[in-house]
Amino acid sequence: MKKKLAFIIMLAICVSLLPGMLPGTSKSAEAAPLTTCVFRQATVTASSLNMRQGPSTAYRVVCMLTKGQKVLVTAKMGTWYAVYDSKTGCVGCVSGSFIQLAPLTTSTPTPAPTTPKPTVTAPPVSGLSQDEQTLLNLVNKARADAKLGALATDPGLMKTSRLKAQDMVTNHYFDHQSPTYGSPFDMMKEFGITFKSAGENIAGNSTVDGAFTAWMGSPGHRANILNSSYNYTGIGIVPSPVYGKILVQQFIGR
Repeated sequence: MKKKLAFIIMLAICVSLLPGMLPGTSKSAEAAPLTTCVFRQATVTASSLNMRQGPSTAYRVVCMLTKGQKVLVTAKMGTWYAVYDSKTGCVGCVSGSFIQLAPLTTSTPTPAPTTPKPTVTAPPVSGLSQDEQTLLNLVNKARADAKLGALATDPGLMKTSRLKAQDMVTNHYFDHQSPTYGSPFDMMKEFGITFKSAGENIAGNSTVDGAFTAWMGSPGHRANILNSSYNYTGIGIVPSPVYGKILVQQFIGR
C-alpha cells in the first residue's frame, strides 16, 4: 500500500510538470528538477540494476532489476528516470545509462503528398461522451490553428479506441502493443478498418486538458495530431484507478 501511494504521488508530480522532492528521499538530498514527463516502457540493459529512492547513488537501494526486465517510466530528472516495476510493485529511480526507452508513438510512415489532399470538415458529432467531445474539440482547434482540416470521427475507430482504452485498464498495462489486439494497425485490420496511413496516441492523466497538453509538448504525439495525411479519428476515454483516465486516440488517412 505504501509503494502504491508513492507511485500515485509520483504520477501526480509528473502530470503537473513541477520540480520537487521524490517520495521517500532524505531531507538532506534534493531530487534533480523534473524536466520531462514520459509515461512509456523501458527495458533494463545492465545485467543487474539498482532501483533507488531518489535520482542519485546517494539514495538507498529499494529494489533490484535484471537485464531484459520491462519497467514503466513516468518521469525524467536529469540523467535519471522514475520507474515502476509492475511485477513487484516497486517504485524508484534508475540511471538512464542502463535502460532502453521504447518509442513514444506508433505510426506507419507515409510518403509526402505531391498534391494537396482534400480536408474533411467534422460534422456535429452525436454519441460522444463529454470527455471524448472535449478532446475532439481540442485536437481540431489545434489543427485549425495549423491551417489543417478538422478530423471527422469514424464509427469503426471510435469502437477500437474505446476497446483499446478499456483493455489497458482491464489488463493493467500501458503500451501501444495490446496483449489482446496486438498493434494498433493489427487491431484496425481485425475490425475491418481500411487506411493508407495510421497512428495512435495514448495517455494516462487525471484530466483531458492535461493529457492534450502533454501530447502537444511531445514531438511524436504532436506530429500525429497535426499530420496532414490523417482525416479520420476515433477516441476512447475510460476511468483508470492508476491515472484517473486512460485516453486513446487513433488516426487514419484514406
